Order: sequence, then structure tokens, then C-alpha cells
Amino acid sequence: MKPLLHAIEVIRAVLKEESPPSSVEDAAITYAQACADAERRLDRVSAMLQKGSDYQALQVAEEEPPLLDLAAILSFGEEKNWYAYCESHGLKTAVRLNARIIQDLENLYAKGISANHPLYKDFRSAVLSRDDEKSLRIVRTILKLNPQDDNARKELQRLENKGLQEKIDLLRDALKTDDEERIASLTEGIKAVAPPAKLERLDVFHQGEDIRQALRRRQAQARVPGMLATMHTLKAEGQWHQVGKLLETLDALIAEHGLVPADDEQQSAMTDLTRYFQKEKAADEKQRSFDRALKSFIVFVEEVETRLLTGSGVTFAEVAEKDETFVKRWKELEAYSLPVANDALQRLRTAGQELRARLERMQRARRIRTMSMAAAALVLLCCISAVCLHAWKAWSLTQELASYQKKESTTAAQDLIKKLRTEEDLLLRWPYLQAKIEEVSAWASKAKSTDQQAQEALLALEKAFDGDSTKLPPSQLVRQLADAETLVKQLAGDLASKQKNRLTALKTKADLHLATVLKDLSARTATTLGQIEKTSTEELSHEKLVASVRTSRDALDQQLQPLEALLKPEVPALALPADLETRIKAQRQRLNAYKDDIQSFATLRTETSAAKTLEEYRKAVAKWQAVKFAEAAPATKMLDTMPSEKAFQAALYTSGDQDMLQAILDDKSGRQMYPDTLLEADLKGILSLLHDERLNNIFESTLLHYSSNKPSSTIWSTSKPEETVIGGSTRWSTKFYMPDPAVNTVMFVQQSFTRAGTAGSYQGDAVQSTRLSQTSQFMNFMDFGRITDEKGERVQRPLLEAFDKLLRDTNGSPVAKAYVMLKLYDIVKLRPYAWGDHLCPSLQQDIRELRRILASTSLRSEDWLIPSMREKWNAPLASFFKSCKDHSYMTEASARRTYLRAVANAGLKFAGYVETDLSLVLNTQGRSSAELWVVGKDGGKPLLVTNPHAGAAASGSTTPIIASASLPLSPVFVVSADRKALAKQYQDALSSPGVESKPVLNESVFLTVP
Repeated sequence: MKPLLHAIEVIRAVLKEESPPSSVEDAAITYAQACADAERRLDRVSAMLQKGSDYQALQVAEEEPPLLDLAAILSFGEEKNWYAYCESHGLKTAVRLNARIIQDLENLYAKGISANHPLYKDFRSAVLSRDDEKSLRIVRTILKLNPQDDNARKELQRLENKGLQEKIDLLRDALKTDDEERIASLTEGIKAVAPPAKLERLDVFHQGEDIRQALRRRQAQARVPGMLATMHTLKAEGQWHQVGKLLETLDALIAEHGLVPADDEQQSAMTDLTRYFQKEKAADEKQRSFDRALKSFIVFVEEVETRLLTGSGVTFAEVAEKDETFVKRWKELEAYSLPVANDALQRLRTAGQELRARLERMQRARRIRTMSMAAAALVLLCCISAVCLHAWKAWSLTQELASYQKKESTTAAQDLIKKLRTEEDLLLRWPYLQAKIEEVSAWASKAKSTDQQAQEALLALEKAFDGDSTKLPPSQLVRQLADAETLVKQLAGDLASKQKNRLTALKTKADLHLATVLKDLSARTATTLGQIEKTSTEELSHEKLVASVRTSRDALDQQLQPLEALLKPEVPALALPADLETRIKAQRQRLNAYKDDIQSFATLRTETSAAKTLEEYRKAVAKWQAVKFAEAAPATKMLDTMPSEKAFQAALYTSGDQDMLQAILDDKSGRQMYPDTLLEADLKGILSLLHDERLNNIFESTLLHYSSNKPSSTIWSTSKPEETVIGGSTRWSTKFYMPDPAVNTVMFVQQSFTRAGTAGSYQGDAVQSTRLSQTSQFMNFMDFGRITDEKGERVQRPLLEAFDKLLRDTNGSPVAKAYVMLKLYDIVKLRPYAWGDHLCPSLQQDIRELRRILASTSLRSEDWLIPSMREKWNAPLASFFKSCKDHSYMTEASARRTYLRAVANAGLKFAGYVETDLSLVLNTQGRSSAELWVVGKDGGKPLLVTNPHAGAAASGSTTPIIASASLPLSPVFVVSADRKALAKQYQDALSSPGVESKPVLNESVFLTVP
């Protein structure tokens, strides 16, 4: 296909006169041969289609190259021009393709095929026989006939990939050998079928391509000497066409492989051969051009001979044109300086002589006719000269009348017309003179009438003036002057001079009068404008309230409108001075600027009041920053301090703690007030209390001293003393702790106390009244083992109940109770939300009070046994626990959870905003709500504003609600919950019998009883 494509490129270039004619012979032969092959295949296809053998027709059409593809290439769009070119230049003419057969073949392809078409059978056979080349050719045909067959498309892709992979494998194996030719062939095969993007990723291809390029370059270098030798031989034989083809091949090799001549001799040989080819080619082209010119000249001569032979209808212009063409072509032929055959030369000369003789005869006949016509014309001129003289006189009079009309001399024109009508009746028969007389007569009459009208208009104006002034309105005065001036301008020249003088005098008086009027008008305007400017400066300011500025601006607008009317005076002479006009326009611009600012602010306020959500309101307030009025200045501060809905909820319900709010929304504590699972740290804390040896199973005994005068004392033991009686002696043994005021540590030591003798004469020491200590009884009462299940995996009781039990206990040591309370709270603080700490502010308050009492003292579990610690802390801690004895943390947390969950789930609704004058702008939600919440000036805390019109929303009350303690532009919120009912329920729970709940410090404003 490459030679055919190259031939078509040459044909296109020849038809565009971009290629020399000598290069087209081979192209014509190649194209004609391809057309002949295509036509033979079309004949075979036509015969098979006529027999109904569609499958065989397809097989013939799909032979390489595919028939439709070949026909498309041959039909390159300029076939008709090419056929004409071949016929005119004697080149081989190609046969014309049968368009009907091509259309039948295209219809066959368009008809498609069914699943049982023989092509599918042949494809399966080819696949089973592993003939991949045949399979690939058939599946491509199937896709042409049935483009919707996805299975065929997949098979085509599989076969193409398989073929490509096989070539890649062969190339990989070939790279292991020294067979460079095989490597080059395989690389070229891969390059022809694989897409460039895939080749970029194939390292084996790049290796093969490097070897191929090197091999082909060496081969091309080796071919050069042989090609040069062959071209020298062809040159000697005079076959310059073949030399040119070899030069093209050599140039292609040099361009493709980047070759350079091996030495100067080789370079010289190539240069000589190129020069030889160009010389012979130029000579051949010259000869061809000469032959075409000669052939065309002979054809022209034959046409001339035929035309002269017939002689019918031959005109002088036609003969002159053919003679000129003959001379031009003769000179063109002489320019080639090439010999012409004698018979052709003789024929050309004979034809030229005959053509020139015929032209000379026709020229003589033409001169004779011209002389005859001139004589006849002279006689005719003599006959009409008398008529022309009379007409010339009439024409002269016509021009004289025209000149009077042009000079605007009405009197002279009327006199001449009168004379002609009385003395020259014969001349008046000429139509143009008669028409001119009528035209000039009408013009003169009209001029007289206009003169009369002008006199009357000027007289009326003169009577209207009293000296240099007049009572006529300026507009009427100017209009009458303009009308009079129009009439004066229409007057003829000999009538206008007097009227113009009168008009000039009237204009002077009018100008003096209008100047006086303008002076008075300017003075009044300047006074009024000065007052407007002063008021504008004083009252129009962005620092003032918008309502005040709007009122002042509207009043100034009413005052300025009459002055603006003066900017468009009825007459130009009353135009105000430029400085006054500038000042009036400046005031208008100032008023318009404030009007725009006021309208923009009003529009923005409307947009702000229309906000339905907090986010929409925030965006609207952000636009307030662009407002020029100082009234909008709070927008910047509000944007910096405006809370989110969640932050405002936290400020309302949890004193600003958003994590606590989220814990309430997520119900982290649940109704049971304990977590679902235990942490290791939780379990360790509980077990440390459950198994603390300084708190649990501590026994208290009285130690009596019989052998000394010491008073009895209290001793402590880790178990009940073991009593042993030996004869008349009794011994008590266990681990005892003897309190020592000088020692601040507790040490239980194994020891024994012995009492001997009989009653009344005892000797030694006796342990009496042994009992479980009240602190250990307190620990048993707390029952820490039941906080978790037996395995210590799940919580069964809330720690808030443990705190409640601790407060109800009256036996335990205050020091021990304080230690246990702090230890329990340490567990709570690990997960305060899960244990409900956030729902029990009184617990937090009591813990803070306990820590305040203890100050920097860190209690130990044994401190309740140490006398100095008991002496120091028992009294203040007992007082503390007495103040807390009626607190019920669990009840408070449950009630608070119910309250906060109800209001938090009810959500926060955007209800409007606070205007800059602290009045509330409410939406429908806000107008129907009794309680409104805004951002207060006191640290941005929520502020309650009651809505007295909530019950009368339908009445349309317009009394503004003022939030004097609110921040300007604060958003307004409502809570869709009955706060009074919830607060009462909350207070009732906290005021139940046996429960005492004092007011919490810094309690949330929403939880305050309404």
C-alpha cells in the first residue's frame, strides 16, 4: 500500500502544480495498476453477489488489501481532474471503479451477519487448528460485519495480545543469540502491531530497537557504495530516471539512519549524480513543456483553419483576437529554442499567413464603411444647425434666469420673465425655458410672501419690548426670535438686508434682558444651595443613626429637586454658571450616595431578618462589615463572639462545657449512672478500698494495766486477739498497734499481753472489751464488693449511691470517711461522664469543700488510727459530713439528667436577632415563644428576655421588645421545651423528703427556677 499512497501524494502535488511533471509518470502507472486490480476484484465480487454467494464475495473482499479500504484510498476526491490531466498529457489513464458494485459491497457489510454465519464456523475451525493468523483475519471480518459482537471484540483483543506476546517471547529468545537480522525483523513486527504507549513500557523492545537501528544503519552504510556504482552505470547508459529513483532511495536512507559520506570522493560522487539528475530532469521537463506547447499550438491552428474555411459569421473582433493569440503562441514557441518538424512548421506559417490576410481584408472594408458614414453625418449636421442656434438662445435665457435665482435677485428675475412673455413668444415654445420660467416665477412669489411674514414677526417683537426689557416669558421670547430668524433666513438676498438689521437689534435687546434674568436667578439659587450644603454637611454622616440620616436626606432631596430643574433651562441663555451646576450635581451625588448606602443597609437588614438558621444569620451579619454606617460597627464584634448553636446550648445548660453537653446528648451515664464496662484502673481503685488492711477488719480493744498505775488505753489489732488460759494466767496474742503520739505511722506488731492472779489481785496486762472498730463497720456498711459482679467484669451499682451511703453513715471515723470519699471520687474522675459526675454539681461542690478543709494534707487510709490526725481532723471533718448528711447525689443526678436530656433533645431554634438599638427582630418562631435567649453583655453569657406578646401574636402588636443587657446583633434563640414545668419537676425531686440540695454555685442560667 505504501507505493500507492506515495503515488496519490504525487498526483495531488501535480494537480496543485507543486510537483514537476516528470515525477508523475510512475505515479500514473502505479495508480492505474491499482485501479485495474481493484476493478478485477470488484468484477469477481459482482459475479458472486449475482449468484447469491455472499460468503465467497466477502472472502474476495477481505483479501489483502481489503477491497473497501483499497477503494477508499483510490477515491481520493480529485479523480476527475486526474483523468483529464492524464488525457491531456498522454499519461496512462486509470479505469474508473464501478460505484454500483462498491455500493452493493457496502450494503453487504451493513447488512451484518447472524450467529450461524459460515464465518463463525471458519473462525472456530481456525481456532481449533491453532491457525492464529487465519483466526485474526476472520474475526476482523466478523467485527466489520457485526460491530456489536462483544465476544468477537474480546477474541480479537485476545488474538492480538497473544500474537504480540509470542513476538515478544521470540524477540526475548533472539536477544540471547547473535542473530541480529532476526532480532531486527521481530522488532519491526512488534512495532507494526503494538501501540506506542505499550512499547514505551517494554524493555525487551527497546533492546531490540537499539540492535535493529544499529544493524539497519550498518546495512544502509554498506549499500551506499553499490548504489553509487549502479548510478554511475545508469548514468553512462543515459537512464537518468533510474538514477533519480536511486537518489531518492539514498536520500531516504541518509535521513532515516543519519548517514554521512564515508569520504570526499563519495560526497563528490553523490553531488555529481544529483547535479546530473537535476540537469537531465530540467531538460526533460523543458522538452515536455515544449511538446505540450507545440501540440496545443497545432490544435489552435486546426481550429483557426476550420473557422476560416467555413467563413460563416466570422467577425473582425474574432479574427483580430485569433491573430493576437497566434502571435503570442508563436513567440512562446520560439522562446524554447528547440527544433520543430518541417511539416508542422510549414503548417503553422501557412495558417498564420492566411489569418493575417483575412484580417487585412476586413480592415480595408471597415475603413470604407467609416468614410461613407462620415459624409452622411456632415449633411445631417448642416440640416440641424439652424435649429440648434434657436435652441441655444432659449438655453442662454434659461441660464440667465437660473443665475438670477442663484443670486437671489427677485426683481431682475421678475422683469426678465415679464419681457419674455410679451416679446419672445416663439422662444417660450422650448420646454426647458418654459419650465424654468414657471420655476423662477414661483420662487419669486414665495420670496415676496416670506418677506411679508418676516416683517409682521419683527414688528410683533418690537412692540413687546419696553426699552431693554419685556414681559414675555424667556421661552416665548426665544421661540419668537427663532421663528423670525427662520423667516429672515428664507428671504432672498435683495429683500433680506433690512430685515436682518431689525433682527440683530432685537437679538441684542433679548440678550440684555436674559442676562438680567439669569443674574437674579443665579443669586437665588446660590443662596438656597448654600443652605442645602450646610444642612447636608451637618446632618448627613455615617456616624449618625440611619433613621435620622434617612429623614434628613429625604428633606434635602425635596429642596434640591427645584434647583436640579434649573440645570435644564427652557432657553440656553438661562443656563446656570458652571460652578453652581457643579455644586448642584455634587449635592445630588452626595444624596444619591447616602440613598444607596441607606437602601443597601435596609436591604441587608431585610436579608438578616429573613435568616432562618444561625448559619444564614452569620453570613448576613458578615455582610454588615461592608456597611459604612457606624450603626453597623457591632457586626465585627458579634462575628468574633457569636457562638455556635452547640456553644450556646452549652452556655445555657452546662455553664459553657461543650463536652458535658455532648455527654448529655449521648447519655454517657445512662439512667443507671455507671459505665457498661470496668476499666482496670476502676477495678484497682475499688479493690484497694475493699482489701485495705488499715480500714477493714480492724478490731478495737481496751488494755488494762494491773502492775502499774497507768490508765487503761485503747489498742487496735488486725484480728480478734486469741485468748489462752494457762493455769491461773490468761494470755491474749495477735498483731497489735499501740498508738504513740510521737509517731505518725501505724505498725501492727505480733505481741502478747498476760494477766496472772485472781480477781482483785491481778498482775500484768489484760485485753478487754474487744469489738470490730466502727470504721471497719463503716467499711462493711459500704459493701464495696457489691459495686461489681463476682468476676469484677461489670458494674452493678453506681458510685453515686456509694457516696450517698457514705454520707448516711454515722459510725465511721470522719478521717476514714474523708479518705474513702476522695478515693471514690478519684475513680469517678477517670470517667466522670460515665459515672454521672457532670450531673451532680453538689458532689463536685462538696469535694471542693472537703479539699479546701484538708488544704494540702493528703490523707492515708491509716490516718484515722493516729491520735494526732484524729485530734486535728475529726472535728472539722465531722462538721463537714454533718453539713452533707441530707445530700442525695443519686437523686440529684437522676433529676438533673431528666431535665437536661429533655431540654438538650428539644434543641435550640434560631428565632431572630437583636438590632443595634437593642430591639428584638423576631421570626415566627420567636414571636410565638414566651422566653427568648440572647447573648448578654456580661461575658457573652446567655440572657433571658421575656416576650410579653407571645400570647397575643395574632393581634399584630408592634410594641418593640428591648433587650438592654444584650449585645447588639446577638442572635435570638428559643428552646422548644416547657422550662417552668421541667424546672418545677427538677426542684420537686431535689426537695423530696430526706433530700436537701442547696443552690449550686454558678448554676446554669437555664436551670434557675423561673
